[in-house]
Amino acid sequence: MMGHGASTQTSTASAALAAAASLAAVLVMASCSPSPPHPARTPAPSLHPARTTSAAAAAEPAASTVGTPSPGTSAPPTGTRTGQLGSTLPVSDTSGTQLEVTLTKVIDPASGANSYSKPASGKHFVGVKLRVQNQASSSYQNNANNETTITLSNGKTLHANYNPIASCGNFDNGQINVKSGATSTGCVTFQVPKSSKVIQVSYRNTVFPGTTAQWSVP
Repeated sequence: MMGHGASTQTSTASAALAAAASLAAVLVMASCSPSPPHPARTPAPSLHPARTTSAAAAAEPAASTVGTPSPGTSAPPTGTRTGQLGSTLPVSDTSGTQLEVTLTKVIDPASGANSYSKPASGKHFVGVKLRVQNQASSSYQNNANNETTITLSNGKTLHANYNPIASCGNFDNGQINVKSGATSTGCVTFQVPKSSKVIQVSYRNTVFPGTTAQWSVP
């Protein structure tokens, strides 16, 4: 009886081991099998669709380097008014200056007003005589020595020299101060090389942009 019971238990154990082995094999095969494909996702529509390049360019125009005048404003007066010695030319600017300026005479050579007024070696004085009439409704104040230049035959531009010359005063030490409608006359002095000739005289406002008067000198 003892031998038969032991045989029965052994058979039962073998059957249990076989069943366990079969279950393990099934699990292994299931883990190795490929997963079913996932369906492709459709992206949700964007609340802010992307703009094309042309649309972006139209919505955001490139910045311009050219200034645009403000509404109600006008472009400042510019340019050059030309004439011959003896002619009257307009001079104006954005500060309200409105002048009629006449080049009445070019004194070449000019003598010094006193023994202390002498040109440098190799040079001589030239006096430019101007008549300035104020056409604006307000007074005009400026320094003619700063506003007047000459051009020589060699193309060089010269600025004023402050030595006084005989027979023609330098306004009020260069200062011009005239009321509306009034006129002031004076000379601006230059030191010019003896080998050079004055061919052009200019008067303009050096601070504010505007029109320049320019005379040819024969």
